[in-house]
Amino acid sequence: MNNLQIFEGDLLLTDTLDGGDINLIDDIFISDTSIKTAVYLSLFGGNKDDNGKVKNKFTWWGNTLTGVSENEKIISRFQAVIFGLPMSTKNIQEAETAAAMDLQWIIDEGIGDEVNVNGSATARNKFNLKVNIKSKGKNIFINEYSMPWQMGGIQ
Repeated sequence: MNNLQIFEGDLLLTDTLDGGDINLIDDIFISDTSIKTAVYLSLFGGNKDDNGKVKNKFTWWGNTLTGVSENEKIISRFQAVIFGLPMSTKNIQEAETAAAMDLQWIIDEGIGDEVNVNGSATARNKFNLKVNIKSKGKNIFINEYSMPWQMGGIQ
């Protein structure tokens, strides 16, 4: 069985400059049985004030529901870095580490066996994050997210 066949999917979200948008065709929500939306939610879902370093009052409300396992919780450490820290070489590395942690569930759940993230400043207050997920040496997901770094420019 293909590892992606065990993934149940989400509503399809499309990355936009001001966040993710759901997709409709003839007023019907489109589903995403790939991991595209799950990766997006892992990086940009949850509460941007929750850095995931300690249990705190900023956790996303969905994480507090009964029956939510640790792998199902959305922390979005990556989002906390780009919203909470100034852009610097050190913080770009922190953003890469946070993104890898947010995507660790893909390895834990056996969907992929390698998650590579690479962040770079492309302009003042602009940041790109490349995500490449592999299973058995083959690419199963490649995407690049371009976004403003919310806290400020390169220091």
